[in-house]
Amino acid sequence: MIILPPGTNVKRKIGLLLCIGLAMVPFVAFSQQDDNFPPPETPLEIRAIRTAGDVKIDGKLTEASWQEAPVTQDFFRIEPRQGGEYRYQTMARLLFDEKNLYVGVFCADSLGKKGIRAQDLRRDFSWGENDIFGIQLDPQNLKQYCVSFQTTPYGNQRDLQNFNDNNTDNNWNALWTVLTHQTDSGYYAEFAIPFKSIRYERPAQADSVTWGITFTRLARRDYELTVFPAIPQSFSPYRMTYAAKLKGLTVPKPSANVRVEPYFLYQYEDAEANGKSNSDGDVKLGGDIKWAINPRSVLDMTFNTDFAQADVDRAVNNLERFNIFFPERRQFFLENSGIWAGAGDFSVKPFFSRTIGLQGNFNAEPARIDGGARYTMRNDDRSIAGLYMHQAQTVNSPAASFAVARYLQNYGKENI
Repeated sequence: MIILPPGTNVKRKIGLLLCIGLAMVPFVAFSQQDDNFPPPETPLEIRAIRTAGDVKIDGKLTEASWQEAPVTQDFFRIEPRQGGEYRYQTMARLLFDEKNLYVGVFCADSLGKKGIRAQDLRRDFSWGENDIFGIQLDPQNLKQYCVSFQTTPYGNQRDLQNFNDNNTDNNWNALWTVLTHQTDSGYYAEFAIPFKSIRYERPAQADSVTWGITFTRLARRDYELTVFPAIPQSFSPYRMTYAAKLKGLTVPKPSANVRVEPYFLYQYEDAEANGKSNSDGDVKLGGDIKWAINPRSVLDMTFNTDFAQADVDRAVNNLERFNIFFPERRQFFLENSGIWAGAGDFSVKPFFSRTIGLQGNFNAEPARIDGGARYTMRNDDRSIAGLYMHQAQTVNSPAASFAVARYLQNYGKENI
């Protein structure tokens, strides 16, 4: 019971109560640490089976192979309260053939279509706004890295890379397919993830593949988040030290993974002044090349780079004396950008790529980039990255070269 002095008005009463409530928040958060548990010494195992025939991606799971595949359904609740019984049941199955890994899932909901919650239907939608089912894969068994493929009951796609359950690269895009089917008892989702979209190392014995894997489902109506296998509430479904082992796969030999994206532009201008017509034409040729040297090393090259497809920055009126740091939107600098991030602190930016390709004058007009290259390598013990870009000379600025490198070393249990 709280006794207030005489004459205390209502506003002061509310203020005192709010202060007491806020003082209790850190205490409650601290008590949740007791619910943490270490990764299992022997991870759970799930199996994928080879399809007996073709799989048609229609979101209905009608093929006979789906009925023969082992079911994974013993999920663990993270939100809104860790552990215990959960309301929304999920059943996942895995198949594969020579080209694809297939994921079939049924997300049960007693309200069926009426229970679906979806507000964001874009590609790479925001987490937390929709009903979601996702699969996370660690094909290289690094335990600090994963790729995630997610969908909603409407079949829109979200794919990303996550580094050490800390930095997330939402700009990573892969080629994969998913279709969904809504019913009165829930919704189905059927994924086809090509092996070519995943970087892995083929073992000496082709049938002894072991990948790290987790599943996650968010039922937005009650914000119930469940995962398989069990992961503490203080971590995310991307915490691959808790991952289960996916076995039974027979994967094809990794092929030479080279992607070339050239472009050709022709600009023609015709102007008339004082009765005279002047015309001029300009040709521009350039492109990007991505070469996955091996499953752990990638080389990106660009020449006469064109950033015409980059999103436009939002208009901002800066009334401060400090510069505004607009987010990077150019795809060449976005992919694998997590390796340049600060150590868990998003306010620390040891490398800010937006200064590349600008003339440096007051209006920050663009400058042509002649070419550049980026190399990244990541394994169990270390990460290495290097970037070099050459900027052409303009009327307002001389030619410039930009270079940056980073080396990350894992120590102790960080290797596990």
